[in-house]
Amino acid sequence: MIRAFIAVPLPEALRREVSAIQTNLRTAAADIRWVDPANLHLTLKFLGSVEEEPLAKLKEALQAAVRPVSPFIFQLEGVGTFPRTSQPRVVWLGVSQGKEKLVEVAEVVEKTCVELGLPAQDRSFSPHLTLGRIQSKRRLEQLLERIKSVQSRRPPLAQAKSLTLFQSTLTPEGPVYNPLGEIQLGK
Repeated sequence: MIRAFIAVPLPEALRREVSAIQTNLRTAAADIRWVDPANLHLTLKFLGSVEEEPLAKLKEALQAAVRPVSPFIFQLEGVGTFPRTSQPRVVWLGVSQGKEKLVEVAEVVEKTCVELGLPAQDRSFSPHLTLGRIQSKRRLEQLLERIKSVQSRRPPLAQAKSLTLFQSTLTPEGPVYNPLGEIQLGK
């Protein structure tokens, strides 16, 4: 069994900008497990634990399914928390431009996965980039103030050209992501 997910990878320049936002938020010294900048991505579908055989079929099926979808530009913008500010668990960066295309691609991915017998998503897709997971309420007020201070930061535009099927291995230091395959948009 492999723990896996499908995501839009981030270009290096965008990764650096998002990392700078994380660095700014870290000054709040809140109890957060920050996503390693090398692991930043836009998750389209978390697959959970899957047998290896369906993953090979999934790569082929996804390549055919996303062929009609051309590469597109997206913009990350707006830092927030899930599920709500009073009890946050996740700090995220939203998507403004390209949000509709990400939803479209996520729907294609979902349909393809379900057709192959993989479990359906239990909630609707909301495009976002996870920056960190809140571990406790320690210094939460300071974190919320820092979030307000970075609201206007807009990392550079980026182009989504492909999707990546990742393996996720959990370790005590955090997850390690290994690409299992790249799926080109529009090809």
